[in-house]
Amino acid sequence: MKLPNLPTRKPKGSSSGFQPPRVVSDVLKDMRDRRLVIPAVALLVAILAAPFVLSSSPEPAVPAAPLAPDPQAAAVEPAVLAVQEAGVRDFRERLDALDRKNPFGDRFEEKAETSGAEESALLAPEDSGSPAPSSSAPEVSEPAPDSSSGAEPGGTAPPVSDSQEEPYVLVPRIDVQVGIVDRDRRQTIDGVKSGDLLPSKDTPVAMFLGNNDEGSVADLLVSRDVSRVNGEGKCKPGQNNCEFLRMDEGDSAYLRFADDKRYVITVKNVYWVRIPESKAEKAA
Repeated sequence: MKLPNLPTRKPKGSSSGFQPPRVVSDVLKDMRDRRLVIPAVALLVAILAAPFVLSSSPEPAVPAAPLAPDPQAAAVEPAVLAVQEAGVRDFRERLDALDRKNPFGDRFEEKAETSGAEESALLAPEDSGSPAPSSSAPEVSEPAPDSSSGAEPGGTAPPVSDSQEEPYVLVPRIDVQVGIVDRDRRQTIDGVKSGDLLPSKDTPVAMFLGNNDEGSVADLLVSRDVSRVNGEGKCKPGQNNCEFLRMDEGDSAYLRFADDKRYVITVKNVYWVRIPESKAEKAA
């Protein structure tokens, strides 16, 4: 049995017209619940009406009444202007004012006048009316100069030699014995100066720098061509890269040079030498 098609009933309140989005409907519902619909409409109207209200011509402003001048201020104004017109005074005027206030000026002037009068009185000759007696002193014969004493006729002492007056300085010296290892021959060098190369200028293995204050330790500068240092003495920073070698008396150091030979340096004596200051630069 076939049932007839009955028309379906639409729910109440539904309409086929325009429906706002859900977000807008939720906002309107929330505003109705909070009673904010009227304030929102008033705010919207005020925003729309503000440009028209501001564009209207404003009323002319009433000019402010001028202030009455103070009579006391008018009296003070010329005095202030007079001080400003003075400007910077000349420094000579200020110094002249200080001279007038100097409490010691009169005293110094009085002393100067008194001393000048006394000096003129002492220098003026006395007029007694009679010539002053002249006293003749007996002539004394001077003794003949003694040529055997070595003094000059003028009576001056002979000049002192320069060696007695010239100061001296102390310069370092060492005595060393150098040679090549595995060879019996050794060379002794006495009086090595600061800056001398050891064992020779042709083979500059090390250079003598100087002594310590006690004169017991010698400092040597090792060449960069030395690969290793053995034996006695202290190497800085190390034996494989020794740059400074400090040796006491009697120490022997073995240095391997670039020519693949080992050189030995033995310090025999460390001392100081006293020489004149004028010869110090050459002797050093």
